[in-house]
Amino acid sequence: MAGRFSYSTPDRERGTPWFRVGDFDVTTTVLVTGLCVLSLLVWAIDTSLLEPFILDPGDVRRGQLWRLVTWPIVNTPQSIWTILTIALFWYFGTQLEGLLGRNRFAWFLLILTVVPAVVAAIVDLPVWGLEYLELAVLLVFIAEYPFARFFFGIPGWVIAAVIVGLQVLVLVGTRDGDGLVFLIVLIVTAAFAARSFGLASTLHWIPKVPLPDTISGTRSSGPRRSSKGRVRGRGPSSSKVVDGPWAAPAPPRPAAPTPDAVAAQAELDGLLDKISASGLDSLSADEKRRLNELSKRLR
Repeated sequence: MAGRFSYSTPDRERGTPWFRVGDFDVTTTVLVTGLCVLSLLVWAIDTSLLEPFILDPGDVRRGQLWRLVTWPIVNTPQSIWTILTIALFWYFGTQLEGLLGRNRFAWFLLILTVVPAVVAAIVDLPVWGLEYLELAVLLVFIAEYPFARFFFGIPGWVIAAVIVGLQVLVLVGTRDGDGLVFLIVLIVTAAFAARSFGLASTLHWIPKVPLPDTISGTRSSGPRRSSKGRVRGRGPSSSKVVDGPWAAPAPPRPAAPTPDAVAAQAELDGLLDKISASGLDSLSADEKRRLNELSKRLR
């Protein structure tokens, strides 16, 4: 599916893991996806084990507030669409996590989960399943890349309009007013969250909500260090061995990069450092466009 989109994101910024299991990186997206897959297995063993995680408005009002967070991970293998929903969430979630970073993406998902859940508890609407959260992630991705080409070359914004339109028609046709309110709140929350985290730059008419530093990930800029404490871009000090007749012939050196390639790589590194230090929101529209151009050129 990846090859069907006409956008580019820098691979090196995609998904810093929380931890690793062997060689497998466990990012926020992978963690949520894994819990959803686990719920399918738990459902097959004993469906009652999943009940404490469903968003039940009555139980929320009785103090079981964790249900406001856990409802997306409760999934049942009753249709192939459940598997497709989990797969789509993993794919598009990975893309957004690459743009936002693991901390900001985790807060982003938390906002998309809790705000609509509070409304569901108020209107007395039970909710579970990844479908709604996956829809929000997909819409935010399309808002960031509205003209990305999906299957059959259809632009992303058309796909988003069709999906939302069908959802609205179903809810109106079934006279599900509470479900319609939940869907509207979900979409509005996704739109404001996307703008507040520096995404969906084309939707400039949507205001940004100021976020605390702990959520927005704002921090002072400076040279980024590697896991061994060295400033990135500076190699370790080395000693020079005296040449002599005993020295083995040196292997042929690869062709030196052109000055243009060196300058482009330096410019790309500077933009990536700025994203790492202050987030994607710190880039201007011209810098975002330049980032995509450089990543395509040097890939």
